[in-house]
Amino acid sequence: MSSVSVHRSIVRIGERQLHFRHAGSGAPVLLLHQSPRSSAELVPLLQFLAPHFLAIAPDAPGFGLSDPLQPSDSAPNIDAFCDALLAMLDALQLPQVAIFGGHTGAIIAVRFASRYPRRVSAVVANGILLTTAEERTDTMERYLPRMVPVWDGSHLAWMWSRLRDQLVFYPWYRRDPVNRIYWPQALEEIEDGALDLLQAGDNYRGAYGAVLDYAIEQDLPQLRVPTLLLVAQTDALSRFVELYPPLPQGVEVSVVPDFPDIPAAMLAFVKAHAPPLAALPAAAVSPHNIVAGHFIDLGDGAIHLRSRVTANGRSVLVLHDPGSSATALNSILGGAHGDFSLFAPDLPGHGDSDAFGATTPGEIAAVLLRFMDKLSVSKFDVIAFGGSLAIALALRQQAPQHLRRVLIAEPLLMPPESGAGPENRAAPLLPDLHADISGSHLTRAWYFLRDRRLFFPWHDRSAEAQTPLQRPPRADELQQSLIDLLKSRAVFPAQLRAAQPSLSGAALSSSGLPVFATQGCAARRQFNQTIGLLPDEKFQWTAILLRALTN
Repeated sequence: MSSVSVHRSIVRIGERQLHFRHAGSGAPVLLLHQSPRSSAELVPLLQFLAPHFLAIAPDAPGFGLSDPLQPSDSAPNIDAFCDALLAMLDALQLPQVAIFGGHTGAIIAVRFASRYPRRVSAVVANGILLTTAEERTDTMERYLPRMVPVWDGSHLAWMWSRLRDQLVFYPWYRRDPVNRIYWPQALEEIEDGALDLLQAGDNYRGAYGAVLDYAIEQDLPQLRVPTLLLVAQTDALSRFVELYPPLPQGVEVSVVPDFPDIPAAMLAFVKAHAPPLAALPAAAVSPHNIVAGHFIDLGDGAIHLRSRVTANGRSVLVLHDPGSSATALNSILGGAHGDFSLFAPDLPGHGDSDAFGATTPGEIAAVLLRFMDKLSVSKFDVIAFGGSLAIALALRQQAPQHLRRVLIAEPLLMPPESGAGPENRAAPLLPDLHADISGSHLTRAWYFLRDRRLFFPWHDRSAEAQTPLQRPPRADELQQSLIDLLKSRAVFPAQLRAAQPSLSGAALSSSGLPVFATQGCAARRQFNQTIGLLPDEKFQWTAILLRALTN
């Protein structure tokens, strides 16, 4: 595995957040991912290019951690994505770049070079699609069904089948011999694609639709920048090479044997047409009183956080429930008021934070203390949700001089039957989340997330195990919870096992910490001391919890 470090940053462009990965230094090369992926798929290419260039890979609007250009039920055209790309170059103070794009990214790269040739030193377009007007109409009608989560989870079976079908048919919905292809892809790659598609949700139709509706053959003959139309012989799009229109001088065509041959061919072409040297500007400070995303580099890894900062606000560290992420706290952050600065990091190994090798509550607390020190926050309150109760107790033990007040909200306490032995305690608390080629792990995770809101413990469907609540979780809430659970599954089971000694009614009682919970919180059965009541809707929690910090 490459030792090259890939960094992550977020830049604000107007009201939008745009996330990008970057590595190396020197002449800037912009890498555009295919749909419905994110810049995560370009990490190996970033590492390959880093010794030679400043390689930058943004998440396209609506993908990964980048906000969409427009609502998902709108239809932005390809020029909207090109203008967004131009706004990114301006925000990063990059006068000129070389561009590499794969599939969807390749077509956007060609259109961008056609519209803004002075901002581009060279284009490498890996795999382009040529279609007739009739074919474009057909693909626009059939290629991009809406991606809307539903309560029964049936959208997950459709999504998994869709990702597998594209490996054996092109287009994926034409399942007949003439459209049969062979595109080998490991289970891990299908799983990565599924996570990217889940995160994009219905926004996946944005860049995809813009590209499918674009007649690229009109721009190819007009290109005025050095361009390499590159494709692997094994790529389904290689069949379009013979349909390319007459190309102008400076536009080359190269068909390499296989996908692994693409990076070297791309590197040679960009070296011959490199833009001037450039460097990324220092990260800008986000405006006050808005919820914004950031990455904080701790040297041995980075913490992703969502925050809402005021000029001289009292600092509050907000810890999400393990197995979740800071995104689940958006309604809490958005409901903040007055002089409070709220910092909600993704716990190590959760969301988009690196794992730091942290498993025990003490190890996680140590990383969080380094994180708060990096933010130059020496005194802060803590609001801990769910199982982060164990981390809050570790923080209080390790650094009481840094903590003002600690509140616990919706605590997660282990069910009594899980206490037989340390090896088996977490076994009934989580389903098997290992990926399989049938995609059944997604359904297992989905029903786990449903059932843990309806029963405690989640696997006990008896009348006695039912939890009172005013409404079941919405499908969109379950979708975000599924994304968070999949992102954290490499560390969550071990962290949960390590936290269990602190996740008991006795431990919570002896802590003396104030506890707030909804009427349906299962912890009420094991914790009999006074519990402040939280309403069912999270957006109403913030005022109650912040008021409790100052009382």
